[in-house]
Amino acid sequence: MRITERLRRSIAIIIAAIGLLSSLITTLTANFNKHSIEIGVILLVASIVIILVILYFLPKESLPSGLDTVTDALANDHGDQKIKIIFPCDRFYYKAANALAIEKFGKKGANISAAEDWQKRNEYILTCLCDHNMMVGYFDILPLKPEFARRFIDGDAREKDIRAEHLFAFHDIKKVEYVYFAGIAVKNTSVGAGCIYATYLIYAAILYLKTFYAENNLTVLTTPTSDQGLAITKKFFNLEREGELRKDKLDLYAANFNTAVYAQIMKQSKGVYKRFDSSAYKKLLSAVN
Repeated sequence: MRITERLRRSIAIIIAAIGLLSSLITTLTANFNKHSIEIGVILLVASIVIILVILYFLPKESLPSGLDTVTDALANDHGDQKIKIIFPCDRFYYKAANALAIEKFGKKGANISAAEDWQKRNEYILTCLCDHNMMVGYFDILPLKPEFARRFIDGDAREKDIRAEHLFAFHDIKKVEYVYFAGIAVKNTSVGAGCIYATYLIYAAILYLKTFYAENNLTVLTTPTSDQGLAITKKFFNLEREGELRKDKLDLYAANFNTAVYAQIMKQSKGVYKRFDSSAYKKLLSAVN
């Protein structure tokens, strides 16, 4: 069985509380005799062991590390697909994405209040993925103003420091030199469907960048927080600055994206990007040009 980090932490806290209370009650109600103290200590030690097993040994849910393997499988699968890209995203999808972010990263890691301000500044930073009309994943890409981007690269600023005033509005996309790949999250990451969702979203993100920033001299920044995210990041990005030199202690990865890079990635995708409708990107670009 695979469990989410949020559930894992909750179970550990509950067991810790039960173990501590049980050991204290056992000791106090028996007037501190030797036998009761021994039982209390055994209960406490057992609780600690169970917590360690839950936190470090139970299988964790994960994004796919074998992106190429999933890509190959999708390229050879010609079955009917009900997966589609949702863009632009209305308030319903922003709420769904926020809920998924809290589920995956917790309330502190999700940065929900900041995300709401980002949306007001630029409503086109979010793309959602739907399967049979149910939201199953998202990614968000933030167009950073150069002053903040340089602080972020130097390690003096963190994702949690990003405010609406640090982002370009959509009508200024031609001015953008730096974007931050803030995050990608999918449901069902412990099963095959989650691997498929993640793969679709990765190639959708590449199409997003190609559509809106192909003519820019663009640098894409990201700070992966999981082993699986790091494995995928290393496929497209290079290490820019080590975490020990940064305020957030996260390794920063960067990549320059241009027409040649897009063409290479699209070739690697083996046509998977054609399996979902990304025409909404082009429609929006045509509308503003």
